[in-house]
Amino acid sequence: MKVVIITVDNHLGKMQKHLASKKVSKISTEIVIDTLRSIRETSIDELLHNDDSLMAFLETHFNTLAISSVKKEFLKRDLNELRSSSLDLVHYSSLIKEIAESGSLVIRKERPLFHYELKVLFQKYGIEMPQ
Repeated sequence: MKVVIITVDNHLGKMQKHLASKKVSKISTEIVIDTLRSIRETSIDELLHNDDSLMAFLETHFNTLAISSVKKEFLKRDLNELRSSSLDLVHYSSLIKEIAESGSLVIRKERPLFHYELKVLFQKYGIEMPQ
């Protein structure tokens, strides 16, 4: 059977489907990790698409309306580095386990694990999440 991976992004109000090319009888840890990596990369690509996307995200999640152009460029550089970095398996272990146990690849992008990586990155530049 082919695995259909559905990601839900409430921030952008759309649903995306990814078709895994491997035929599997159950969801393997490798597929879960690849899926999480793909979702993270897609999420970061959406932020890097243009300045408006990044600023809309900062406004929605960090109550930040404006940042300097220099800070924005450094953020973009760090987002690109995060995108190309490997997935922190310790950080994502609870989600990997949850998905493997449930057998469902329905993953919400706004999960705290995704936002935590961005929160840490943005904190370097004094951008804090509201309490």
